[in-house]
Amino acid sequence: MKITIAVAGLDPEQKARLNTGLPGHEIRYLDQVAGDPARQVCVAEADVVFGNVPAAWLEAARQLRWLQLDSAGVDAYLRLGAARSGTPVVITNLRNFFDVAVAEAALAGILAWHRQLPRLLAAQRETRWIKGELEQAGVIAQVHGARVIILGAGAIGRRIAAVLQSFGAEVRYYARTSPVATLRNRAELDAALPTADIVINTLPHTPETIGLIDRERLARFRPTALLVNVGRGSVLDETALVDALQAGQLGGAVLDVTATEPLPAASPLWAHPRIILTQHTGGRFPGEAAAKVTRFLENFARFTRGDPLDGVVDPPRGY
Repeated sequence: MKITIAVAGLDPEQKARLNTGLPGHEIRYLDQVAGDPARQVCVAEADVVFGNVPAAWLEAARQLRWLQLDSAGVDAYLRLGAARSGTPVVITNLRNFFDVAVAEAALAGILAWHRQLPRLLAAQRETRWIKGELEQAGVIAQVHGARVIILGAGAIGRRIAAVLQSFGAEVRYYARTSPVATLRNRAELDAALPTADIVINTLPHTPETIGLIDRERLARFRPTALLVNVGRGSVLDETALVDALQAGQLGGAVLDVTATEPLPAASPLWAHPRIILTQHTGGRFPGEAAAKVTRFLENFARFTRGDPLDGVVDPPRGY
């Protein structure tokens, strides 16, 4: 088989593992191929692609049988089956891969906001002592006892819940079918939002989730509530978020994802004093590339045996 590897940042040791683990197959690394036309040829001729290549390149991949993404997000690839002819393509993503890292990133943002670290760090740079100012304003909060709603009950949502519950938070899930969810439709979510201290989005990008956190829903938040988005930027109406913050309809926001990435320099999200931006770094962790290689080799063994693959995407559902 012809296997195209398009994962960024692989070092010689990781490539050697792939070469050893894929004996008898023709392996092409896109970072060793000069120019997009040649790279597109590598993709077009592949039986298997490992990595997030431009989705448009896959339309010409007539013999492609399996696409292993090196991300959890699948948005750009959902129309792959409809956009090309030939052998049906199985798409897999890195499901249950980033949950620990994203949970730590969410916790970092929540604690930074509750302990007023952005203001304290700014004051440190200006050599200003603001202890009394913060205490008088009563803006220091804590996770212990907080009422949390997590949108989505997948691996990331459940990991975040476990972390926050260890701090003594009370967690509820919003999810249509998960047995752990107590909020199963939008009416139930809307009724619960005014009681939440923290609302955390972990939902993927699907037709059903686009704009879920809109202007009307933001108006239901407590004035002191914190919104955390570690899911997809498309779930949140960012213009409505800025307006809600300006109007005092919620306390603040921690955004790891935004609708457009990189975030344009003109976006008001950059300068807003009650927004913490973590620039989609939530999934990063030491040894990430090596772990991706391990996941691919394990899945490739399943593929060659004809066993079910890990992380199969269901395009109609969007994840």
